[in-house]
Amino acid sequence: MDRPILDSWNKNAEEWIKIIDNDKIPSRVFTNKAIIKTIEKDSGQKILDIGCGEGWLTRSISNMGKHAVGLDATEALLKNARKKGSEEYYNITYDEIVNGKAHPPAPFDTAIFNFSLYQEKGLDILLKKVKELLTPDGSIIIQTLHPYFIIANGLQYQSQLISDSWKGLPGNFTDGHGWYARTFEDWTKVIQAAGLYTSYMKEVTNDQDHPISLILKIM
Repeated sequence: MDRPILDSWNKNAEEWIKIIDNDKIPSRVFTNKAIIKTIEKDSGQKILDIGCGEGWLTRSISNMGKHAVGLDATEALLKNARKKGSEEYYNITYDEIVNGKAHPPAPFDTAIFNFSLYQEKGLDILLKKVKELLTPDGSIIIQTLHPYFIIANGLQYQSQLISDSWKGLPGNFTDGHGWYARTFEDWTKVIQAAGLYTSYMKEVTNDQDHPISLILKIM
């Protein structure tokens, strides 16, 4: 993960915790329910929540009766997560996973990236390395902003860097980091480059039937 991304999360960790604790992001009514339903249906029992933040999803997985482990690069978020639950949490960056320097005790049945993939380059390598932490038939579940986001924001429909990750969110966020928005075609390309394939796809909509997120299960 790029340094500007880590710096931005370190600066905004407390504000993010406040926003999440008080349910201030309206779209999460739909996206939270969708990722939980997907994990409930998944056969995996030992789950790695990558980019777990303050741990709300990790705790939700534990409440399903599954074994959940959280991983994040922002210690302030992990500190809060440890206060709220008894799950295992590890401070590990994506670069450390890619370089083989650190990873939590493997293998896992399933790895989750819930709105925690921002990078343009190296995503195929990260996915490949995470797959190595899984059982032979293990899967990776990704929830990300729907590619429709690009069109909805008046941009040309092509994969591109969005300058401010915090723009449009409630709260007093500063120093937003960039994130890379992908089209459906480019999501397919990066998954294929990792030597994986998509076994399930879900388009999550809001109460106006507008697409807001995309869930991919890859193996």
